[in-house]
Amino acid sequence: MHGRMSLSQCILCVFAAAGTVAGSFAAAGEDASGRSKPSNRSRPSEHKSIDKYEFGRGDRSFWLFEPADPKPKSAPVIVFHHGWMAYNPGIYGAWIEHLVHRGNIVIFPRYQNDVSTDPGQFLANSLSATKDAFDVLATSPSHVRADRKRFVLIGHSAGGNLSALMAAAAKEEGLPEPKAVVAVTPGEVKPLAEDALKDLPSTMLFVVTVGEDDQVLGDTRGRELYSRATTISKERKKFVLFRSDLHGFPPLIADHTSPAASSRKLDTGEAPFRSLQMFDAEVDALDVEGYWKLADVTIDAAFAGKTLDEATDRGKKWIDLGRWGDGVVVTPPIIGDDLASFPRVIHPSGAKIINWFTPWN
Repeated sequence: MHGRMSLSQCILCVFAAAGTVAGSFAAAGEDASGRSKPSNRSRPSEHKSIDKYEFGRGDRSFWLFEPADPKPKSAPVIVFHHGWMAYNPGIYGAWIEHLVHRGNIVIFPRYQNDVSTDPGQFLANSLSATKDAFDVLATSPSHVRADRKRFVLIGHSAGGNLSALMAAAAKEEGLPEPKAVVAVTPGEVKPLAEDALKDLPSTMLFVVTVGEDDQVLGDTRGRELYSRATTISKERKKFVLFRSDLHGFPPLIADHTSPAASSRKLDTGEAPFRSLQMFDAEVDALDVEGYWKLADVTIDAAFAGKTLDEATDRGKKWIDLGRWGDGVVVTPPIIGDDLASFPRVIHPSGAKIINWFTPWN
């Protein structure tokens, strides 16, 4: 797509690249067969409350979410990168809360002000915000100190791509060496440079997930990231294909928006499609037993110095997503390290490659 775009084309691009217009379906109830939604197996919280802070304005601003009650002296740091135009942390609030309750500091860089922010500036903006956040954590007496030896990056959609790029740039930019990157249904609006991932730490754990029903981006960027992470050995990286399950109600749909899990406690009232982005992004089994568990296991393994093969028994510990109300097993993801063994996820409309534009051109 080049030149001036129609309103419908602009809206299509925003919905496609943002990746978080409507999240997982999670309304309570049963279908006509009495098959209820699968239960989410809860995990204990190490910290009962969260301290939150906003710093700056615009595309280099950021949020800090810190564990409290009890407040630790220091904690691991997770940078959570949102999808394009999903810069309201409430869209991912339940996942962020889960991470912080487990004892992690979460940095949430905004990295874009609105649709006019050039994607070529995303990485620079996020690096600037992340370094500022580390400075705050190191110097302000009211904040939890950052444990720089335990640093992880998580990102969704454009944020998944950005997390991998930040990991490759971390050493040169004076950031701690990331122990792990979890890139969830990654995508971007500009091509990935051939050498963009050449400096990924070889000791890092790397997980890329895609969704069987991702009709926004398919699996193209996920496969690119995984295949170009050549510095990382197979026992340290995994490719995961989450699959949909229509057995019960509400169904579990492994689409591009499924990682969204909203929380009104973290809702800032921002984002161009806030109502849609927040409305259906409720927590379900794909969140708790899928994305969250996958990230938790990866983080714990990275901090313990284990490979993913050691921590997951070559992915087997990620397979169980629970059961439906009638006892039927939820469709498990496909996990492995050989891309040739995975079925392709092809976007049906061909819109998986979106050329950047400015609305006034």
